[in-house]
Amino acid sequence: MRYSEMSISLPQRGSRLAWVLGRGNVESDRDDFFAWQERVLDLLLAWGIGNVGAGTVLALRSQGIKRAIGVQAVAWGLVDSAVALYAGCIARRHATSARSGMYGARHIQQRAQRFEQLLALQTAADIAYVAAGAFFAYRSRAPWVQGTAIGVLIQGGALLVYDAGLVVRLLTRPELRHREHRYD
Repeated sequence: MRYSEMSISLPQRGSRLAWVLGRGNVESDRDDFFAWQERVLDLLLAWGIGNVGAGTVLALRSQGIKRAIGVQAVAWGLVDSAVALYAGCIARRHATSARSGMYGARHIQQRAQRFEQLLALQTAADIAYVAAGAFFAYRSRAPWVQGTAIGVLIQGGALLVYDAGLVVRLLTRPELRHREHRYD
């Protein structure tokens, strides 16, 4: 098979960079939101797997504060990976239902709004993690507690950037820009 005969799974209309960033157009497929959701959950999965690997090395080869940071990285990485896998399965199931026509535009809009609310709640929790981690890292004198607090601070900060970025990005998606319009 020649290169020119190979099929490419990327969308044919619009910018491919825009597709990767989750910027579709109004004529996008019905599963566009769920495909975007699945892509952003892949980032969380990669972060989780990376944390498990790096945290394991740090926890096994270090002492004191570094070991506690490594343990936190492993724990948060396992949770992040589990959440990303579970939510990714749900997003794939919704994408299949949307593609088959089982979901109308109104239902997709409601799902996007629920995802937005969940991300806003997670962003608030991330702020609490960062604040608690900073407080205990500063106030504690025990190396294990300091390391654990620094680990929470690192993980909470990374998730704060991730979740807040998704909230901002989600607000610009077509599913949420037209809140007052009825689609069905």
